Amino acid sequence: MPQSTGMLNPPWARIALAFIAILLGSRIPVPGIDLHVLSKQISYSPNQAMARFSIFALGAFPLFTILAYMEIAKLIVPSLAKWQASFAGSSRMSLIVKILVLTLTAIQGYGMIRALTSMAILDGSASVLVAGIASFIGASAVMIWLADIVRLPGMGNGVWLLLTIPMLGALPHEVVTLVELMRSGAISVLESLVVCVSVTVAIAMTVLACMLLSRSYSPRKSDLQISSAVLLWPPFLANIIGSYLVAVFFVLAPELFSNAPWFMDAAALVLSTLLIPLFVLGYYRLFALDRIEAVRRGDIKSILLAVAGVQAVVCLGMGVLNRVLPLSGIPDGGTLIACVVVMLALRNTLARGRVLPETVAM
Repeated sequence: MPQSTGMLNPPWARIALAFIAILLGSRIPVPGIDLHVLSKQISYSPNQAMARFSIFALGAFPLFTILAYMEIAKLIVPSLAKWQASFAGSSRMSLIVKILVLTLTAIQGYGMIRALTSMAILDGSASVLVAGIASFIGASAVMIWLADIVRLPGMGNGVWLLLTIPMLGALPHEVVTLVELMRSGAISVLESLVVCVSVTVAIAMTVLACMLLSRSYSPRKSDLQISSAVLLWPPFLANIIGSYLVAVFFVLAPELFSNAPWFMDAAALVLSTLLIPLFVLGYYRLFALDRIEAVRRGDIKSILLAVAGVQAVVCLGMGVLNRVLPLSGIPDGGTLIACVVVMLALRNTLARGRVLPETVAM
């Protein structure tokens, strides 16, 4: 839906606003929190405690979760994507998404308040419960607004930027932590080298995939959005469906997992990796709906197969690395891909001094 943001027309102003809002919001504690307990938590983990107990603790995840299930629905029912592309469908879908996001936020906020109460961080009174849930809903409303006004090229809305801002903010701390662990001998120089090389290779492969997609799609806005969606969504959607499949297997054969607890984690990683090409194929179907001539050339399909291969290798490789070297600073494959794509989009946006029109609905 169109927004009136005349004071924020420069792209850098909107991007800076998103960074400032999230970083400041992550420093505002949940109403009613015990400041004495919070100070102790901050002394143990100064870079993460405030964010965990802030009104922005849920971050953009309620919005991201609803959008992820919407993506799955569009891949299963391609006509839903065409309906959303229309003006009427776009407005209605945007309203539905916002209602669902705020509802999910209220549910998750209630669970978080109860968890904090059980930890004796909140007193559990009705007023604190209401104030806490209201603060989470307000934070999600801010996230929705930011996602509407911050639009990176080809991404449709700013949810990916909102997801990556906390990760980018924590990056310097994670690098310092890795260096300190290496100096103290907690991890060896070889292990540090493996982490650095693996992350560098994964970044290079993601950049290559971005280059392939940018050359295969036309400058049309719809094509750019499909191009970005193909690269960003499949790892996350595959992880969601893979988790459900593993849960089904656990219900049907619990003894298989009880005898080997590690097997559930490994099965989830392998299943999600195998599902990535299926989701890429789903986006190929969406592209083929009104791009018949481009599909007949055959180059789109081969490029998407290469992109699916890159996603699978990155996600599997980073997943294995996380399990072999369980360090907090190692991102999963989907997160790393998202960060790289967002950084490239930020570079292009700031270099060209432009931002996509705001008529693209969520």
